[in-house]
Amino acid sequence: MSWIDQGWLADYALPAAVSAVVTWVGLAREFAGKGRLLGSWASAGLMVLVLMLMGVVAAATVVLLPHAASIPPVIAGAAAGAAALPRRKQDEPAQPYVKFMTLGIALARERLVQRVHLDACTWSDRFLHGIETSAQLRVFVHDLKLYLLERYPLAGATKAINAIYTDVEKAIDEALDVQTRIDEACRQDEDREPTGDELIARRQAFGTALAHCGHLLRFAYVHGRRSETKELRAVRAKAMSNDAFHSPALPQRRWIDRWISRR
Repeated sequence: MSWIDQGWLADYALPAAVSAVVTWVGLAREFAGKGRLLGSWASAGLMVLVLMLMGVVAAATVVLLPHAASIPPVIAGAAAGAAALPRRKQDEPAQPYVKFMTLGIALARERLVQRVHLDACTWSDRFLHGIETSAQLRVFVHDLKLYLLERYPLAGATKAINAIYTDVEKAIDEALDVQTRIDEACRQDEDREPTGDELIARRQAFGTALAHCGHLLRFAYVHGRRSETKELRAVRAKAMSNDAFHSPALPQRRWIDRWISRR
């Protein structure tokens, strides 16, 4: 007699499939506004692993449920007491024994959270590749802010976008100040080349501005869709073109505005 004739599909495969579907819905809701579950092959693999583990738990539950009455009362009491223990916050890493008791599900979910975050960071870093000057970065960030404000008009999203943009502007101003000081020092010293320390300081300041810009890009990545990547690339291409620096729409900040914003 085959497994199908014995009701194997209805008894085991169906509960496992239902568990996987419910888990998928839960993961989709959990990661909404936090990242993309299918952002890379690694995150997709971890997600599938979580679904499979939950399916195994569902099938094991079906197998063990008929034997629940034979569980010793002492073990039942210990399990009830463990369930009543104070729970840790969700954002804190689970204890090793918790990861063992959940058959690796907690560990897999923890790795999935980390992988989704790394996917967003990797995407933003690759997207910023090719922007090499503070002027290009300023034009790109300004256009990116307008792009996001147009597509996310809710008060909470608008506040977050403007707050991130303010931090990016400050970082770009600092990078420009470092660049200006180094250029003036080189001109006053008979047009010498920048020293090693000056090159490092300039690179660090620009790298900090890029990192802050990455925060705004990650907002676009987390809250946006894959279809918007083409539009974001068009915004980046416009900022890197030479025509962008001859346009009167180029955002400039007077020294008095920068001084007031720092007070």
